[in-house]
Amino acid sequence: IETEMDDHYGRQLDETGTDDPELSEAIADFRAEEVEHREAAIAHGAEQAPAYPVLSGLIRLGCRAAIALSQRI
Repeated sequence: IETEMDDHYGRQLDETGTDDPELSEAIADFRAEEVEHREAAIAHGAEQAPAYPVLSGLIRLGCRAAIALSQRI
């Protein structure tokens, strides 16, 4: 989840640019939290979990679908 959210927030920051500094700061904070969560999970052995590559791929796919759907609503 965190990888997809990091990418999504990065795209939002690119789109927002300097038009809304308060919004950009909030997005950057959310992005930093996602990176921190990902790093903590990896540090605690998430990649050694059984079926990690399969589960990770499915979760990322679901996240991409949810992001795409939310952008259309």
